[in-house]
Amino acid sequence: MIKSISLICMLLAAGASAPVKASPIRPGRHAKPADAVSIAITPSNPLIEKDAQGQYLNFDIIIKNTTKHVLTLATIESSVMDASVKPISRQSMNVNSQAAGIRAIGNTTLKPGETLDIFNPFYTLAPNVSITFLQYEFFFDYADSPQQRENNKKRLPADFDLSVKKIITPRIFKPQIAFNLPLAGKLIVLDGHNFYPGQNNGPMGTAQQVEKVATSKANRYAYNFAVVDENGNMYAKDPFKKENWYVFGKTVYAPSGGIIADVKDQVPDNSYEGRNVKPPVMPPDADPYGMGNYVVIDHGNGQFSLLQHLEQGSITVRIGESVKGGQPVGKVGFSGNATYPHLHIAMMNGANELTAAGLPAYFGNYRLYQGKSFVNVTEGRLDIGNIVEAGK
Repeated sequence: MIKSISLICMLLAAGASAPVKASPIRPGRHAKPADAVSIAITPSNPLIEKDAQGQYLNFDIIIKNTTKHVLTLATIESSVMDASVKPISRQSMNVNSQAAGIRAIGNTTLKPGETLDIFNPFYTLAPNVSITFLQYEFFFDYADSPQQRENNKKRLPADFDLSVKKIITPRIFKPQIAFNLPLAGKLIVLDGHNFYPGQNNGPMGTAQQVEKVATSKANRYAYNFAVVDENGNMYAKDPFKKENWYVFGKTVYAPSGGIIADVKDQVPDNSYEGRNVKPPVMPPDADPYGMGNYVVIDHGNGQFSLLQHLEQGSITVRIGESVKGGQPVGKVGFSGNATYPHLHIAMMNGANELTAAGLPAYFGNYRLYQGKSFVNVTEGRLDIGNIVEAGK
């Protein structure tokens, strides 16, 4: 037992990427000390969200090719480890799958010096799994020449040129606040924080983030909400008129009590020109980061909410003002970097979207619709595609 604990401590203290020898199937072709790949996890200690259906791990894997070779990421393997340093479960994705396999993450080829950002592909674990730490292993093939790239298509997962292990130590997130839904009526969660939506899981270091000088992902656990009718429609008739979206102009409510930390209210709304979004004409510094109009509320205990894409001139609160949960703060608009009217809400650990890290948000007292029926939820997390309504 002491030996196991010592090994865990060594692994957790290291938490770093370690080159591993190649498969014995290919003797003599293992990684040299300088022939390594840098693997970083952000956040370094990911949060575990839990509910009755599962455990959810939202983090980015940032891979940098620090070798002199062109590399193709061929396999990712994830193991859940227990306190005795034994695997509880293991999952993998590779190029040999008949389905999309590793191709689902997009480009997997890295030239020397290039970086690849991957959203954790093994996002969901069973609810009863006890996680001491995670061990991820990444397997690469050299792809320097056309012949190598062609040969790689025929290689099996056990046949690789370089592999790197990464130890990840997640921690369970314990919600301190059950937030209220910020809109009345039936809502659909258009964008959540799982493997698929692009908005909240955009790679770290993208051109947009560099332009924003963003150092973190405030939107890691963000949601987009739209109002729907009884049939789940988000708009009536022509979708290229903003007024036809049911959410446009709807009152936005504070999700919980707090102090107004920041406000922006003077960005004109977008419009449509034909089938394209027509941004307003305004000075370059009027909305340099495409946030549009917004309200940020400090709820205490290091939790802030960002309510974004509000209608110009609709905000009814000011910086420093105290608000109660359920108090109106503005109306949904079409301002900022948006392709359709909706309310963007993000929970963060700071007031500045460019530097704050995202936090999970659990909501309370709402209906979760299942067709014509619904269940009342006292407290829970939302998923993309959910149709919900504040409790009555």
